[in-house]
Amino acid sequence: MSKTDPAGEFDPARHLDAMAPALGLTITAEQRPVVLQFIAIAHGMSEIVRAAPLDPASLELAPVFRPGILRGEAS
Repeated sequence: MSKTDPAGEFDPARHLDAMAPALGLTITAEQRPVVLQFIAIAHGMSEIVRAAPLDPASLELAPVFRPGILRGEAS
């Protein structure tokens, strides 16, 4: 639940309207329905991941990917 959305429900259209300008994206009227569909699907996938149990003691950070640099080389 958030202060701006008391019901706590995700709204793909509000998300798109807020994030597209922030990312410098122009979404046309023809693209909008499909983009909204994808955002709703992505949100559903994120809820599945978020619901997975995670032991805080088992957190291991992945190494940072640096193209062209092999493990053990100076960065």
